[in-house]
Amino acid sequence: MPLHAPPEPPLTSTLPVLADALARLVGGPAPLTRHLEVETYTWQALPPELRPRTRDRLADGIAAELALARDLLTDLGLKELP
Repeated sequence: MPLHAPPEPPLTSTLPVLADALARLVGGPAPLTRHLEVETYTWQALPPELRPRTRDRLADGIAAELALARDLLTDLGLKELP
């Protein structure tokens, strides 16, 4: 399930777990890692009714995932590169 989209009940979002993990990895005075990845290739693992049906929708979904990652990291005080 894309992180930017809340799952249907009874499932719950793992976003709080991700935010906590990022805070521990890069939120302190010295990062524990300098490399992070955003997975954007798992769209075909979604149930067919939730998969993007066009390239534009796929691009929008990937952009939303990247924006969420950026927002989580900047909320921790990391600076966005120009």
